Amino acid sequence: MNMTVEARNRAIGMWGLAICMLCIAAGWMFMRFGISWSVADLPESDNVVRLIPAYIISEVAVIPLGAKLADRWGVKRVLLVGPIIFILGSILSIVSINVEMLVVFRFLQGIGGGIILGLGFTAVGRYYGPDDRGKCHELMTAAFAIGSLFASAAGYFLTDTFNWRAGFILLAVLMLIGALMAWRLLPEDNGSSTPLDRVNLLLVTILFGLAAYYTQSVDVDYELLSIPSFAVIAAIFALLIITIWQSKRSENPAIPVGISSFEKKLIVLMFLFSMCGLGLIQYYFKLYLTYFNFDIYEASFNFVLLILGAAGPSLLGCRLVTKTGVKPWVTIGAIFVAIALVITHFFASESEFWFGFSLFMFGFGLGMIVTEIIISLQRVVPKKDMGQHTGNLMAVRMIGIIAGNAVVGSYINSVIRENYVPGVIDISTADKVLTEIAKHMSDNIAYMADSLNDGFMFVVLIMAVISVILAVVAYSLKKYDLENRSDE
Repeated sequence: MNMTVEARNRAIGMWGLAICMLCIAAGWMFMRFGISWSVADLPESDNVVRLIPAYIISEVAVIPLGAKLADRWGVKRVLLVGPIIFILGSILSIVSINVEMLVVFRFLQGIGGGIILGLGFTAVGRYYGPDDRGKCHELMTAAFAIGSLFASAAGYFLTDTFNWRAGFILLAVLMLIGALMAWRLLPEDNGSSTPLDRVNLLLVTILFGLAAYYTQSVDVDYELLSIPSFAVIAAIFALLIITIWQSKRSENPAIPVGISSFEKKLIVLMFLFSMCGLGLIQYYFKLYLTYFNFDIYEASFNFVLLILGAAGPSLLGCRLVTKTGVKPWVTIGAIFVAIALVITHFFASESEFWFGFSLFMFGFGLGMIVTEIIISLQRVVPKKDMGQHTGNLMAVRMIGIIAGNAVVGSYINSVIRENYVPGVIDISTADKVLTEIAKHMSDNIAYMADSLNDGFMFVVLIMAVISVILAVVAYSLKKYDLENRSDE
């Protein structure tokens, strides 16, 4: 079937937007390993641990803002904002002379990234009809996944080969190329004439920012089960109640209120799976570090299997979900995630083959869930409110992702801290030193194997429970919520 010039330009423009999505996903992962080493030419500072959280917090906070601006001004106008802020943050990061400056500019870079993330999936809903959104959503999801999973290895390579600034240069160049492609080729779309509720936007931004802050500060500034941790959680829930109360009184809220039970279930599914999904990836990394000789490039190659596992069912699901409904996809996907959990716990430590196979199975389940949920939600949302609903869903997704990543990592680290007992070596008798060192190392290796195995088992049980909940909620879905469906 021949494409019209307009359709071809729109498709190429969406590829440009996908490049932007890859950049923002890479932005919070490319400095993940060896941060202190990578910025060693800057004055030493304890704030080096803030380089990644600064980006993540600002990015998540403004996702609803970016999506809402797309509703108000149109996609192309917002394309003037997000990439410019991201590129400016990248350039300023390059010229930073100390870690504190770099943290501030990473925060700025994250603001641009969050606007683009809110914009990207909203653009699919605004430019394409329900039956044509599948391929574009798959493109956006694939770009985000590739950027997230392989940015660590790419960042490590660039830093090792050139300098830590090379990563920022590459991201800025790619963002510029993608933004120009999208700006040049995407068609004009009309925004809404309804004025923005600035107070509501501010509340929503603070709410998601605070939630993101919690996921990045737990196990760094305070432990998971501590008074400061519970205090931040209480503040998040209090702010959530205030935001919902104010949104119900707003003529144009940034997050949807009064939504159908169908959409509520989709939001719950997205949060639970995102938390489970990234919790599992954190789990896989911890397991890989424990049982295999770690190599950043080999570890990243293993995650190719995850993407390969997700590709098949995702490509199929994106095209069929509008006909079958989301129910069978999420239900079966959750079952495959549970199977991957069992394979991982009992077999993945045996060899890298089983480790890779468990990743493939997890990816197979993942491919049946994420994009299908997004398509199903946009199926029942009016075009004029596409950003409001999509931005809320994507922000919830990101909160789930970083929460699962943080909580699982925090728990496994706490298992090690609580049971680890440092050995005391008597060096008064020189000929016994090596024997005592060897015994101490052997005892601690045995301890770590036992304690991590217990920690991994607990994580498996929790994730299995989440998978069951996913399947139950998905099974309760109807094919469509016909009363709220709008293909306009």
